[in-house]
Amino acid sequence: MIAKHLRQHWPLWLALLVGVALRIALWGNLPRIGFISDEAEYLAAADWLAHRRGFAWHTSYLWTRAPLYPLFLAAHLAIFGRALESIFFSQTLLSLLNVALIYAIGRKSGSSPGYAGGAAFLGAVALPLAIYPQLLLSETLFITLLLGAVLLLVEPGQRWRLIGGGILLGLATLTRGLLLGFLPLVALWLIWQAGGDWRQRVTTALIPLLMAGMLIGPWALYASRTYGGLIIIDTTGAYNLALGARTAYDGGRSDAPTRNFTLALLDPTLDDTERAALVADSCLAQTDDPGLNVALTKPVTAITQAERQRLLNAEGWCLIWARPWAFVSKTLVELVDLFQINYSGAERLSEGFALGRLPRWYTLALLALDDTLYILVLPLAVLGWMVARQRGLATGLTVIIGLWLLYNVAVAPLLFAINRFRIPLLPFLFVLAMVALAEIPRWWLWLRGWYGLSGLTLALVLWLIAATPYAYLEPRAPEAPSRWASYFGPYPSAIAAARLAWDSRKHYEAVERLESAFTRNDLAAMTTALADPDLPAYASAFGAPLLAARQGQPEQGLILLDVKQPLYSWQTAVVRGELLRQLGDLTRARQWFGLTLVDDWNPVGWAWRWLHPPRLPADRIDLADDNDLGYIDGFYLGEFDPVLGATVRWATETAHLRFPAAATGEPRQLCLQAAANWPADLPQPTVRVMMGEIVIGTLTPDHRLQEFCLPLPALPAGSDYIVTFTSPGFVPDALDLVRRQGPQVGDLRVLAFQLDWAEVR
Repeated sequence: MIAKHLRQHWPLWLALLVGVALRIALWGNLPRIGFISDEAEYLAAADWLAHRRGFAWHTSYLWTRAPLYPLFLAAHLAIFGRALESIFFSQTLLSLLNVALIYAIGRKSGSSPGYAGGAAFLGAVALPLAIYPQLLLSETLFITLLLGAVLLLVEPGQRWRLIGGGILLGLATLTRGLLLGFLPLVALWLIWQAGGDWRQRVTTALIPLLMAGMLIGPWALYASRTYGGLIIIDTTGAYNLALGARTAYDGGRSDAPTRNFTLALLDPTLDDTERAALVADSCLAQTDDPGLNVALTKPVTAITQAERQRLLNAEGWCLIWARPWAFVSKTLVELVDLFQINYSGAERLSEGFALGRLPRWYTLALLALDDTLYILVLPLAVLGWMVARQRGLATGLTVIIGLWLLYNVAVAPLLFAINRFRIPLLPFLFVLAMVALAEIPRWWLWLRGWYGLSGLTLALVLWLIAATPYAYLEPRAPEAPSRWASYFGPYPSAIAAARLAWDSRKHYEAVERLESAFTRNDLAAMTTALADPDLPAYASAFGAPLLAARQGQPEQGLILLDVKQPLYSWQTAVVRGELLRQLGDLTRARQWFGLTLVDDWNPVGWAWRWLHPPRLPADRIDLADDNDLGYIDGFYLGEFDPVLGATVRWATETAHLRFPAAATGEPRQLCLQAAANWPADLPQPTVRVMMGEIVIGTLTPDHRLQEFCLPLPALPAGSDYIVTFTSPGFVPDALDLVRRQGPQVGDLRVLAFQLDWAEVR
């Protein structure tokens, strides 16, 4: 039996084997540099759920979310802690299940095992479907539920299929609220394809809706009670409506006005004047809307998420009615953007590609398994749908796939369109593309006449939009970027961007070699790395002065910095501070370390790797005093804590202190002043203090600043003391994430303990 199954469905097993191999190759190797898109939000909400704090995190965020994906994450956090690998493993299994579901749907479309296996193979190798399992985004789970629902409902003759399909639809809706508007279309589809009289048809349609409603209803009741008014799934739609309307109204893509409008109704640290200023340019303020005026008279803590939803909806519609044709024009532009490739989209993990940050294998994978695959599949899918309709292949399946594609194409541009919105469409495009390939010998038959020609025309139009070969003809200034490019064309087309990423990789590798040399304090390697012709100018601008300082010539380093002044950056600002510190001029050094340009990046990790700071006065580190860079690692930006009455830095769950040349050959003491101003409903942390692998003691800080002292072993005179702290951490409330802006946007903070100062005695 097993052998027969393997022979019959060998294309599926081949696709799964390839999918497993690709996912193993990608495991832990994605070029990530922190959280992207909604990852930090999902993880924070899940962390609160895992600590039995309910959905309270979203009460102070810009919007609320559908519950299932945060619950999915929370279950992993509760069992495995913050080891994200457990989540990635589960999502990888789901992505492989999706490959099998694509195959099953391909078979339902009338395709042979070979062509259904081809669709599964595309699902296995498509890079977005392979990398999303290692992202904290809901798409992988959502696709599993959606594909499962379609597979069950496409043959509605058996009641268990209707019940199971309805349950999966309900769960999918609780994963992404966008599906809520699609449920009526599913009901109409079921009525159309079901057999029997009208009563039987309506019953067939009602069973899945009732099952979905039995899942959605309790959540809607809970959300409405928790968030202070009617909320069926989430409030992201209201925020996105206001954002899309504002984009049309302003003719730009800034989210600052919509964000400011929401913060005026959300941030308790703002006074009445600041709140009024944030909404001053809103449409509701311009029209003296009484609802907004009443909300602004309330304390922020009295404004619920439901009220914010109502005001954001009102703001969105106010902006649309103010400039309706601008909204129509914006929607058409977003429709084009939905089909085009945005090479630098956050979910592609391509940030910094122009600097060479992407490994060359990843650059090739993006081009071949994402962009090229997409522009080949898109027109084939259109032809496959047209052929399937003409041949009468799996009519019910063809209709529901068409409805799902059209629904997304209609809804997404009304708000805003990003490449991520295409991900739940890809499995169905793969199935339709293989239907088209299977019918190649009969294309002349199926594509003739007005119906076939219209399908061929639509396929060609969509291909032209997605591929943009005409971008090469765009009149533009030399070296200016193209406005039309997507796949073909000058930069920022996928081909041009991939070439740039490939060519610049050697420069990035040269910077990595330089950084490695500085981290090892290898003067010979530093000199060699700085002489590398592939080293970019920005790295030489701070690398050469740093080498001069390592060679005992900080004055020469300052001269080199002045020569490189046109390449001024936060790195050169930090290096100037380091050179002044080497010269003993701490006053001027603090001025450079304390620049807003530097604070925006909080470059403690960079300074830890690159700098070799001098011995501290009295072997004492004062945290957040504009002289701690290079001595600390794993700490967030300093901030004043009114409860403690001091300016401190929060430590992450793993942090380090460095005391250069503090060893005397005799045992010494590490003394520090610390606190842990944790929420009252969480237990206070125990902090382990280590040197290397040796634990030298533990700390139990609480809500007060206290002094702790621990013994340090004797080290040879002039050696560095490097101390490591490990501690559990907690995720702060949503406003903490909202306030991360600029380079720190999306930086989810996990706070362990607060440090005021530390010294070796």
